[in-house]
Amino acid sequence: MTPPTPAPARRAWTVVVLLVLFMAVNFLDKSVLGLAGKHIKDDLGLDDTRFGTIGSAFFLLFSLSGAAAGFAADRLTARRLVTAMAVVWSLAQLLVALPAAGLATLVATRVVLGAAEGPAFPLANHVAFSWFPDERRTLPGSLLTIGGAVGVAVGAPLLALTITRAGWRAAFALTGVLGLLWLLAWLRWGGEGPHGVHARPAEGGRVPYRRLLTRGTVLGGLAGGFAAFWLMAVALTWLPQFLQRVHGYELERAGLVAAGTQVAGIVFILGIGYASQRMLRRGRSSRVARGVLGGAAVVVSGAATLLLTRVGGGVALVAAMLVAFTVGNAFFGLMQAVLAEIAPLRQRAALLCTVTAAASTAGAFGPLASGALVDAAGSAAAGFRHAFDLAAALMIVCGLLAAALIRPARDRASLAEPPAAAVPQAAH
Repeated sequence: MTPPTPAPARRAWTVVVLLVLFMAVNFLDKSVLGLAGKHIKDDLGLDDTRFGTIGSAFFLLFSLSGAAAGFAADRLTARRLVTAMAVVWSLAQLLVALPAAGLATLVATRVVLGAAEGPAFPLANHVAFSWFPDERRTLPGSLLTIGGAVGVAVGAPLLALTITRAGWRAAFALTGVLGLLWLLAWLRWGGEGPHGVHARPAEGGRVPYRRLLTRGTVLGGLAGGFAAFWLMAVALTWLPQFLQRVHGYELERAGLVAAGTQVAGIVFILGIGYASQRMLRRGRSSRVARGVLGGAAVVVSGAATLLLTRVGGGVALVAAMLVAFTVGNAFFGLMQAVLAEIAPLRQRAALLCTVTAAASTAGAFGPLASGALVDAAGSAAAGFRHAFDLAAALMIVCGLLAAALIRPARDRASLAEPPAAAVPQAAH
């Protein structure tokens, strides 16, 4: 393979930076609902179950649109798809800022927002991977993962301040405007690279999707991703209220605590991504460097989630949050890299988006189930304990499954072989 020229290499990191900002805006859009939750509930007179329904509405079309965009990326350039997504999600946020927007508008716009943001992470990875060969993809994938942490770390205090000073609708307006500003930069500098399907359309065969989607690596990625999405959706929707209602935090302080955990998360995610890439360079298998390491990260987050409602408050609570809501997120970048490793080039976007879409269905159930558990419990403290314990159990079980099932070398070899039924029988 011809090494990339200096110009594409410089352009590659420019595109990665844009995609990191893309994910940061994406997570600002997601987190604004949780930060504004108490104000929205008071303003619109909502109980916990109805508010949880708004949180879950985001994921109603999230999965379907994610899978559809993956197959569309085979025919349309990712540049066009990403542009359309940014336009739609920005307009959805701006609609909520209108004074007449009520519960129905919130639910409808969260559905639209989810449909527009469903393909965001896998498509961003697909574009980033088009600029790098396989052995150099772990770091870009980890950087895209921290984009969400950057969005929460920088945006949570800003959004909390906006909500306190100007009202919750102003926070939605701010995220919509930031999305449109990012779009201008993408139209100027964004695009796919020399390792993309549109740059090399004649390369790579195809395998039947029933074979591709039933590999252990895919199933392991799905298991770990499902649990990680569940906890992420619960945290985005309910963590600010947990801090306010159980521990008495003011909104701005809750925003600062959430931001602090995400700053630490950036360190964890980059550290795990760097460790994975270093292991690969030293000759360790991708199974260990991506599968076992990623599964272990999910298990560690699950164990810390069990401690959230058992350590009391103060420093111990913050330490548990630092691990619970950050370490497991490293799995997302490793999952994208390992799926890209086994996928034929022309099916890479479809596989990344389909597995991410299936895993993200957890987000349709997590916030709603958590809200119902809080409503059904005798106190907010008991309800949040039940909700976090459920998330922890999923993380631990699914993390172990991911570590056991992800074996990319074996699965790549099996996909290269013809199905057993297609092998001609020897004459007797």
